[in-house]
Amino acid sequence: MPRDGDKSPRKTEVAVNRAQSSWFRTPKPVKRLFNTFPLITYPANKLPQRQHLDRKQNALYIFTQERDVQHDSPSFNPSCLKWQTYLKFMGVDHVTVPSNNHASPNGSLPFLMPAYSDTQPTLDAIAPVSSTKLQEWASKNGRFAKEEPENMRYEAYMSLLDHRIRNAWLHTLYLTPANFTAVAQPLYIDSSTSSTAARYALSKNLQAAALAELLKTSTSPVIDIGMLYRESDNALAALSQLLGDHAWFFDEDAPGLFDAAVFAYTHLLLDHELGWRSEEERLGRGLRDGRWKNLIDHERRVFRKCYQ
Repeated sequence: MPRDGDKSPRKTEVAVNRAQSSWFRTPKPVKRLFNTFPLITYPANKLPQRQHLDRKQNALYIFTQERDVQHDSPSFNPSCLKWQTYLKFMGVDHVTVPSNNHASPNGSLPFLMPAYSDTQPTLDAIAPVSSTKLQEWASKNGRFAKEEPENMRYEAYMSLLDHRIRNAWLHTLYLTPANFTAVAQPLYIDSSTSSTAARYALSKNLQAAALAELLKTSTSPVIDIGMLYRESDNALAALSQLLGDHAWFFDEDAPGLFDAAVFAYTHLLLDHELGWRSEEERLGRGLRDGRWKNLIDHERRVFRKCYQ
């Protein structure tokens, strides 16, 4: 028998259950609010492949402007232009779609949404193709076959583009005030937002990112600007010597990825419609003064083949 004052086990259990249920009971004012405005779960945002309605065409998402899409114009971004041109070399028919890094599945452009005709395609068939996989994808789906050289010489020259010329490009575009205002701001910032505060923040982020990239390869916390441009000039001179009198690099019968990579820089450096400031045109000065005429001829050759 329980002593006086003790609660029976059953009564104690009931009291605990009531207390616990009261903890999770929705307050009446909140309940009335949800009854009036019920909670709705919206469907997830559609993926890019659903946004591109006509999946009968391959869609390459790049930095470009709406007006340029209609004319199939080259992208104003070197990485995007490299792959845009390479797909043309490989005979991959595609449309271009204006985009930005935030819309990319891996956070960077370009990426490709493959075409498909099946009513129930496999996930692999409709999955986005990132730039790191575009070469392999194009070799399997393009109309033309093109094997790229696989040797140390090829890699050494490609590194000139990926490092010395790219570093000078980053400084020219993002860290040279006149060019940043005239070229980078209207292309990358003003076109993405009309908010003054957002534009200011985006400008600072882009410049900080460019500086961080340059410091990765610098041996000191201060960037030697003179050395930066001397190295880029030496790289372009080496590319000019490599090309020589040939139509395409490495004396190939048809242009390949390396030709596209060189064109991605030479075309943009020679495109005065971008708004480059003449007093800040240190990168590629030898292109404009005729020292590397064969690189200019190469740029014209690629442009006529792909964009005219």
